[in-house]
Formats: sequence, structure tokens, C-alpha cells
Amino acid sequence: RSLTGATRVAFLVFFSSHIPITLLIDSQALLYPSSIYPKVITDLSQWYAQTFKDELMTAPFENNTWFASIVACECLFQIPFFFVAVYALCNTGRVNGKGMCWFRSACMIYGSHTATTLVPILACISKDTNTTLLEKGTLFGFYLPYLIFPLWLLYIACVSDDLFADPGITATTTATTTTTTTPSMEKKRT
Repeated sequence: RSLTGATRVAFLVFFSSHIPITLLIDSQALLYPSSIYPKVITDLSQWYAQTFKDELMTAPFENNTWFASIVACECLFQIPFFFVAVYALCNTGRVNGKGMCWFRSACMIYGSHTATTLVPILACISKDTNTTLLEKGTLFGFYLPYLIFPLWLLYIACVSDDLFADPGITATTTATTTTTTTPSMEKKRT
């Protein structure tokens, strides 16, 4: 229920890897056709779309205005948050994670926004008549982390009083404080 330990590392990897994926792959749906991307990147995107039959990432993108609008939101709102999240997760001592701090609010906004955008994407994949059940399952495997991580972050931000508190340390500190603040018990033993 906090961004510590393995959870912190998982989110750090998620956000760090999401930066180049968004900038180099996803944004092609918004900026198509464009020569701003290196050929190797456009070839990689085309290979992915053809190999895994991802209709949403298949050029040309003119017929997917709704998807381009989701990618526009990803580029305008999510990319800045990715950098902020990586900074916060690398500098937990400098970023306030207590109470209703700015980072906690940003996590709630990011988590709810991103999870919401995945609903129509997953619906399109599930309703695609040109893909088999196995191909749909593979595409779900690619897209589900982008639903699970934001929902997980939203949950943590909603239930945690301190995003960066280590629950194990807090429990130990509380137990130690309880035993050391009861001197009356020591008098009764002697």
C-alpha cells in the first residue's frame, strides 16, 4: 500500500520504459505521416502492428480519430507525469508523499485518466473481427499493464496516508514506541 521496495522498483521500471515507448512508438499515431521518426523506429512500429495485428497502431491513422485523441492526451498529460514520477520515485526523500500532497493528487489523476482510456482500447481489441482469440489475448497482454499499473497506483494513492512510507518500518516503530512509553508497567513488575 505504498511506493516502497519492489513496488517502487516496478513503478520506476514502468514509468521509465513508458517514456521512450510513448515518444517513439505511440506518438506515431498522432503525428502520422511524419519524417521526424528515424526509419528504424517506424519500421519497428510497422513490424509490431503487422506481426501482432494491432489495428490501432496500423498506419494510416486517419480513420482512428478517437485513438489519436487518446494518444494526444498521452503525449500532453502523461509524458510530463512520467518524468515527474521517475523523479519522485528516485528521490523519495525530497518529494512529499504524506497527506493530500501534489504528487499524491497527480497519481490519482494519472491513474484514473489512464485506466479510463484503456477501456475503449481493450473493447476495440476484443471486438476486432480480424483477429483470433489467441491474437486478442496477445494484444491484451501488451495493453493490460497500462491498465493494471495505473489502477494499482490509483489504489495506493487513495488508501495510503504516506506514499513513500515503509509499512514494515512504521509497524516496528509503532510497536517500539508502545513498549517504551509504558513505564507504569515496569513499576508493576518490580
